[in-house]
Amino acid sequence: MDWALFLKIMGDGFTGAGRQVLQIGLIVVPLMVAMQFLEELKVLERVSRWLEKPVSLIGLSGAAALPLVVGMSLGLAYGAGMIIKYSRDGKLTHREMVLTITFLSLNHSLFEDVLLFVAVGAQGTVLQVVRMAAAVVVTALLARILPAEKTADSSP
Repeated sequence: MDWALFLKIMGDGFTGAGRQVLQIGLIVVPLMVAMQFLEELKVLERVSRWLEKPVSLIGLSGAAALPLVVGMSLGLAYGAGMIIKYSRDGKLTHREMVLTITFLSLNHSLFEDVLLFVAVGAQGTVLQVVRMAAAVVVTALLARILPAEKTADSSP
């Protein structure tokens, strides 16, 4: 085994991973600070109420709308961060997390993914309509299958 080559590969791997973590941190930290400011100013609450009706069609509450929008616009990593934060804050039920993750697994990163496929010749509009339709249909069907979560008041 060529140890010099192995150490070079490992070094390159760690350097590349470190750069990626730094890049994500440079985006996620300011995003989370901005989200905290928006939450303190009650902007997120108003946005959640505004989006409550559309997301209710796929079995979600207004609180789940923000992680959904973030995941659709910025990608899975950022959407997952919002889902984790909202679940820790008690804003999302387990059922809503499953539905949100299902939707985002089918339809995330609207701009980046679509632009990548357009660059290789795909029709962006068709691609996005199909992704959105699939996400809505699958998530709505799953919402009908998953049992509603019991509240403390409804337990026997």
